[in-house]
Amino acid sequence: MIFRKATVEDISAVAEIMAAASRRLGAAGVDQWQRGYPNRTSVESDVDAGVGMVLSEGDTILAYGAVIFTGEPAYDDLTGGEWLSSGDYACIHRLCVNEIFVGMGFSKQFMMAAEAMAAERVKSIRIDTHPDNKIMQSLVARLGYTYCGDVVIESRRLAYEKLF
Repeated sequence: MIFRKATVEDISAVAEIMAAASRRLGAAGVDQWQRGYPNRTSVESDVDAGVGMVLSEGDTILAYGAVIFTGEPAYDDLTGGEWLSSGDYACIHRLCVNEIFVGMGFSKQFMMAAEAMAAERVKSIRIDTHPDNKIMQSLVARLGYTYCGDVVIESRRLAYEKLF
C-alpha cells in the first residue's frame, strides 16, 4: 500500500468514493455530508492545494482524506473544553473509504499514515466528526485521540486532538 498525494487523475474515483460514503452515512441516519458537501469540487480544491491524500494499492484507491497544515478556522471557536496544545497542528478532513473495502481497516491505516506524515512537521493532529458518526468516534478513540470540545462546521461537531 502507498500513501500519496492525490492527483488530477484520481479526482473522479475519489468523488465517487465520497458520494458513496455520503449515501452510507445517510442510510445510517447520520446527518453528516447530507447537504451536497463534500463533493467533486471539494476534491478538486484539495488536489489543487496539495492536501488531498490517498491510500492506494496499485491503481485502486482504498481511502481518501485531506491532511491540512494551514489550520481550520472553525477550530478557533472550540466550546466546552480546550485543545491539548497551541500552535501549529495538522487536521484531517473528508476521510472516506472505498465502499468495496469498508470494514477492512483502511481508515485506520490512512489515519496512521497521516499521523506519521504530520508528526514530522507539527506536534499534534486534530479531527472532528458529527455526534452521530459513531464509526469515526470509535476510530479516533482506538487511535488515542482525546475529545476536546465542540466546533461548528455546518452543525455541531465533536473535536479531537492527538499529541505526538
